[in-house]
Amino acid sequence: MKKQSTATHGTASLQTVKLLVATAGSDTVYADVYLRRARELLATVLPLEQYNGLKRVQRETDAALKQLKIATASQDWARVESLAEQVDGLRRSAEENAEARALGISVYDARDVSIDPFSPGLESLRGSNQDLAARRDELVADLKALATDDGQLGAFYGSRGAFFAGLALTGRISGTAPAAGKSSAEVQQLAMQAVQDGDMSQLRLYAQQLSARKAMAGSSASKPGTPGGATEPAAYQCPVDLAAQLPDAVPARAQTFGLVVARAEPPPQSAPLYDYVATRIWQPTITDTETEREGTVRAQAMVDASGFPPEMSGPLMELVGQFLHNGFINSGGARYIPPFSAETVLVEDFPEATEPPATGELLSALGLTRRRALARQAIDAALLEHGAEVLQKLLLDPAEFRLVCIPHDLYIGLGRDRGWGQQQQWTHFDGFRVFNNGKLRALVGGSARYGGLSDLISIATNDEREEVIARFAVIRRARQVARWH
Repeated sequence: MKKQSTATHGTASLQTVKLLVATAGSDTVYADVYLRRARELLATVLPLEQYNGLKRVQRETDAALKQLKIATASQDWARVESLAEQVDGLRRSAEENAEARALGISVYDARDVSIDPFSPGLESLRGSNQDLAARRDELVADLKALATDDGQLGAFYGSRGAFFAGLALTGRISGTAPAAGKSSAEVQQLAMQAVQDGDMSQLRLYAQQLSARKAMAGSSASKPGTPGGATEPAAYQCPVDLAAQLPDAVPARAQTFGLVVARAEPPPQSAPLYDYVATRIWQPTITDTETEREGTVRAQAMVDASGFPPEMSGPLMELVGQFLHNGFINSGGARYIPPFSAETVLVEDFPEATEPPATGELLSALGLTRRRALARQAIDAALLEHGAEVLQKLLLDPAEFRLVCIPHDLYIGLGRDRGWGQQQQWTHFDGFRVFNNGKLRALVGGSARYGGLSDLISIATNDEREEVIARFAVIRRARQVARWH
């Protein structure tokens, strides 16, 4: 009876782990939270050591097959017989544990960043043609199931489920015209789906309705007291106060990790900037165009000046243009949209005029032995493995905060007064540039040779070049969410 109960518990845990892995692929900003919980549960059924043993079985099978071919070619039939029996046994073992091994791969070996399916402007990715409303509903159902099956994090699952239940997404519809009651953002979304489907007739109807709304908005804008605009900027407006003060005990704890409290102020003309971005954020941005220079890919800022505040500086226009016209995602897999608001963060503020510290409490806590020549893959693996532990030592909730490479906009905002961006070296920035084939390249920048603070390029995620350093920051996870309604 006890064995049956244990087996039932193991099966239930595996089902919960599968749900967590599936949910991590859709609620990508919190993927690390789901994956850490998946590791905890999977360890009760398939410990990491046992999983590594299953991987050794595959390596032993491959090695035995190689020897079998050699023995066959040399006509050593006794050895062939022995090796064939060994391979059969190894294959049976692998087949018996195939499901557990596959689950272990998706949990213990999870390294890749999943792209947020609900982020604006990423619809042109190959393979992203899907009914987002249906995917949202499936995600809400999975979160409801998790809240029932895994009561320890029930409140967290419930809050995420409520968030997605309130996410306004339009499913695929039939007919000859969009419903009159849909918002402009929803019609824009339908237009993008029509592009993906190659439905030019439906696309023309959406374009006509959006053009008419734009004209009406322009007419209304000239009338005092009449609301205008064809978009819903509130969908992308972060409702969380990113500038809120950190708990009193945090600064002292942070110092032990080489982190200090810093406040980043919004750029000039932040309100018009936000409006400009919000009206264009659904436009397709992903291309396969790459500009190679010294093994890097330089982001092209195809700036459309129309709509920019007239007093905006050239560098700021170029920065915003880069984020709009290139497919950038943050480490949460969501569209990288600078918050354009004040923000309180923890950051490593070591100077760049001297050699950055190669060791320290934070690097040690992350299991990193150096600061230079780190591949993004190694950094991301360390953050997934140890990032939550660091946050807990800082008395911060990993579900609310996140330890990341410093985001580019924060590097600019904080670096102006700290002399950053004046050396011929690059800094790892949070996030990636994504191409139409789904390929990701890590964001780095800040080299005086290519523009200093505003320099932004991408390199391969396994690139370990010497001139790239890591600088970490603790941010509120809410800054990574691309849309809220």
